[in-house]
Amino acid sequence: MDREEIITKITEELNVCEEYLKREARLDFVLRILEDLMDEVQEARKKNILLGELEERVRILYHRASTLVALIEQGVKK
Repeated sequence: MDREEIITKITEELNVCEEYLKREARLDFVLRILEDLMDEVQEARKKNILLGELEERVRILYHRASTLVALIEQGVKK
C-alpha cells in the first residue's frame, strides 16, 4: 500500500469513528477500530511513511472514546 492509499483508508475510518463518537454509539467498536489504526500508523512509521496530523487525530479520537466509555461505565455503576 502506498502513502496515498494509507492516508485515504485511515481518513475514511477516522470519519466513521467521529460519526459514532458524535452519537456516543458503538464505542467498543470505535475503540477497536482506533486501536487497529494506531497499529497501522506504527507500521507506516516503520516504512518511513509519516502521517503527522492523521496520527494525532487517531490518538485524540482514541482518548475521547476511552473517556466516554469510562464516563458511561461510571454512570452505570452509580
